[in-house]
Amino acid sequence: MVFRAPKAAPASRLPEERRGHVIGRWCHGCNQVFPLQRGVHSGDPIAGRDHVASTCPYEGWRFEVGASWWEPAVGVLPAPAAAPAPAAAAG
Repeated sequence: MVFRAPKAAPASRLPEERRGHVIGRWCHGCNQVFPLQRGVHSGDPIAGRDHVASTCPYEGWRFEVGASWWEPAVGVLPAPAAAPAPAAAAG
């Protein structure tokens, strides 16, 4: 699966250190991010495919807390810098 710009992903699919702030709601039905201000799954997402051939099965559903079909979408942070290699023992 490819996550598109803005670099966002469902919070459950990222390790803790790569999670940024919540930027929207990730729909598991259509894999798109919807704005936090929107209370209903409808209209254009803020991130996702340019063309959707079929509607999402959750179209028209309310983003209710605790529903299993969506979760918070978080910004993807860059990978942490690699640890420096251990220094060679002087000898």
